[in-house]
Amino acid sequence: MAALPQTAPPLVEALQALGHQVPVVIGFRRPPDWPGHLLSERDLPPGVDLAIPSAPERVGELLRAYGPDAAVSYGYPRRLPATAVAAPRLGTVNCHPSDLPAYRGPNPVGWAVRNGEREIGVTWHRMDADLDTGAVLARTRIPLDPSVWSFTGVNSLVLKAAAAMLPHVLGRLARGEAGEPQAAEAGGWAGFFGEDYATVDWSAPAAHIHTQVRAWNIAGHHPRCEGPVALIDGTRWRLRRTTLDRPPAGTGRRIACGTGDLWVLAADPLG
Repeated sequence: MAALPQTAPPLVEALQALGHQVPVVIGFRRPPDWPGHLLSERDLPPGVDLAIPSAPERVGELLRAYGPDAAVSYGYPRRLPATAVAAPRLGTVNCHPSDLPAYRGPNPVGWAVRNGEREIGVTWHRMDADLDTGAVLARTRIPLDPSVWSFTGVNSLVLKAAAAMLPHVLGRLARGEAGEPQAAEAGGWAGFFGEDYATVDWSAPAAHIHTQVRAWNIAGHHPRCEGPVALIDGTRWRLRRTTLDRPPAGTGRRIACGTGDLWVLAADPLG
């Protein structure tokens, strides 16, 4: 199994509760500036190994060494090579937080927020040579709660929905079912946000800026670009939380926008 630190323990527990053995969790070498904690052996149940390959190309070697019947990928932040995908006897499945083929790529939930979606999809699919293009084994949709403002918050909802589908997904793998091919249309690419969306323009409508702030914060860590950055009283700030509703007295900073007011509730100063 390949997973992010915060998703590996609950996924292992869900698989074990279904009666499956999990011999190893495959992590990844994280860049020094990557936020959050590293997955350690203390996070995993007894009897489950933790392997950290030196490069994605080594994942296939590790899987062949352990010889699992199937591999389960969830939130792995590196593209797995074809040798890794093909290593398990029954194949490799991945969970993607969108209704594929919509929002393929590394930032599906961020783009869903940016586009004003009220729901997001959760899709289990077979992995193939391309990214997020394999045949679908199971899918559902969940509300995109407007009160959730972090990747971790959204991920907890996605993980719950994904775990509920695991019996069906693994059953289809065991029966050798190919799954349903994704629709022929591309579905749109959900890449990392860029500089075109990184700067806050206070002349824009307050609702647009509010969505921009939430989309960036749900998108999580960005390897090349920081946002949303706003100029307030001559100082650059990275905005963390805003509201369109007047907060209690003494809370937040009111900013008059092109249309309507926005209150900044949390922000970090930038040097």
